[in-house]
Amino acid sequence: MAEIYSKKCKCTYCLKETETKRVLSRHIRIKRTDLDGFIHYEGPNVYYYEPVQCIHCRFIFHEAFEKLRPDTRETLETNILPSLPVLPFAATERTAEQALQLYKLCLYTAQVTKQKDSIQAMLGVRLAWLNRLLENKEQEVLWMERAVEKYEALYLDYTDAVRTGIPHDVLLLRIADLYASLERTDDAKQWYSLIFQSQKISDRIKKDAREHWELYRERHSV
Repeated sequence: MAEIYSKKCKCTYCLKETETKRVLSRHIRIKRTDLDGFIHYEGPNVYYYEPVQCIHCRFIFHEAFEKLRPDTRETLETNILPSLPVLPFAATERTAEQALQLYKLCLYTAQVTKQKDSIQAMLGVRLAWLNRLLENKEQEVLWMERAVEKYEALYLDYTDAVRTGIPHDVLLLRIADLYASLERTDDAKQWYSLIFQSQKISDRIKKDAREHWELYRERHSV
């Protein structure tokens, strides 16, 4: 497929150069965006190609992964890498089902390697979105609930954008939008209100929050 190309990247575990597939930017066509940020594409789906499996060591990672600690690398070598499946489609075009399998394994390696909660939550959201594409409502809700719980815990222990991995105002909006997508009106209202009332939230995030809340109210007659 002409819209897909091979991209070289460095494996987080073995540090060797590996290849994965990506969508050429000129072929990325956005159809619409859901309230929680999920982009529907007219052409190839960008989300399908975010997880990477190293061709050398089998490690499955996301390019948001951080450097691995020595004890983590030892655990991977001994207990995890030998059991990871070699997925032929990791180096080719992917279907939604195949991308879903890769994301599950990517979240697993993120947990094992103790990646930031913001990264784990992001992967959970991706799993929810793929299940939305596949019209599996039960799994979509399950992964969305897990992700918003992770984001909420992150909010309670928030330090700064660098150590936490996400700006404070973006985190608040993400939680509010996820609760709106789950149709948990009281929770969504609470988190949107935090954004509206805060003096530290950027004007851009406040504008997005107002638009999202008004759209939610219209759709749900709140």
